Amino acid sequence: MVVHIKEVIEHFCKYLHDAIGINLNPEYLKMAKYNQESDQVANEFWTTLDILTHYVLKEINHEMNFDSYDKCLRTKLRLAFLQFPLLEIYYLTETNSSQRCRYLLLALSWLITKYRVLDYIVRLKLLNSPLGREFSKYHVDASTGNEPKFKTTKDQLNNLLHKTNKLSGNLKAIPELTSEKIKLMTKIHTASITTSGLPHLSTAEMAMIKRMATSKQKSCNDSEKLSEMEKIASLLDTHMKWPKKKPIFYAWLESVMDEYEKEKDFECDEQDKDNLIKFIYLLRHVIKRKLKSFKHDHTSKIVVKIEDCPSKLLRVQKCLTEVNTCLNETINDFESIDSNLQEKRAILENTLMCVLNGISDCVHI
Repeated sequence: MVVHIKEVIEHFCKYLHDAIGINLNPEYLKMAKYNQESDQVANEFWTTLDILTHYVLKEINHEMNFDSYDKCLRTKLRLAFLQFPLLEIYYLTETNSSQRCRYLLLALSWLITKYRVLDYIVRLKLLNSPLGREFSKYHVDASTGNEPKFKTTKDQLNNLLHKTNKLSGNLKAIPELTSEKIKLMTKIHTASITTSGLPHLSTAEMAMIKRMATSKQKSCNDSEKLSEMEKIASLLDTHMKWPKKKPIFYAWLESVMDEYEKEKDFECDEQDKDNLIKFIYLLRHVIKRKLKSFKHDHTSKIVVKIEDCPSKLLRVQKCLTEVNTCLNETINDFESIDSNLQEKRAILENTLMCVLNGISDCVHI
């Protein structure tokens, strides 16, 4: 296993590079495993987690937008939304994570194992590449979202019948277009079956090759498509080889978990606790704003800075006058509760006296 783990980690880093364009050095993973101090390693891991968490939220169609925050904070908010269970990562910042990159590595492994985010990214890139556009491209009518509101039931039924007929026509046209496309691709494959290096080309690919062969000058569009196809081919090759290397990589991640378990009882300092408290208050505020937005048609604007979080604890730390304000509010609340209790006690005593007066005297002989 020791012989192969270096190649597996290099392959994983190449996989990340082809998928999201991150140049994560294989040495960075080894350094993160043993918590070796490096600002560059921490920065690369934060960037990788930022991109991967964005794709995970995109896959589950989550409408929450954390892009207004900085890279570190929005990554932690996304991980909290995804319920990442490792508490230690939430008191990390960009300044204090250089010696704790193991937590970032564990978050990376959690994303690729639980949510299979790399598979989703590959699928998404294939659909948006020249290899997938020929089969997945569709046209969205710009007027679809601006339909007029029909006042009468008759107009609504007429509109529904119009859409039904349109849908029926499109469904009938799909088999005809598919049959025509198969005939064209069969002609291409028949014509190129004896040509070396041109197996099973699609119509768009053959048209591009024909243009490049017959034209004296390459068009910028064809050059861009060719470069894009080379990148997607490299990604596909890396993706197809990954399942064989994945078990070895997961076994290596178990050794990372063993290193984490050895230092699991490590106590955080006061600064870490302060960072965690600030993040919890910010997360609580974001959730409250989101819950309030459900009551309205529009989504409330989310707070951008931690300093804007309406937490009494954070306000007290800034100014001494806030201490007096907080104490006065507490005293007023206490006095209000105490007076309310006194009133209820008097009402209860009067009620008991009325009940006792209503009971006839009994004399036992």
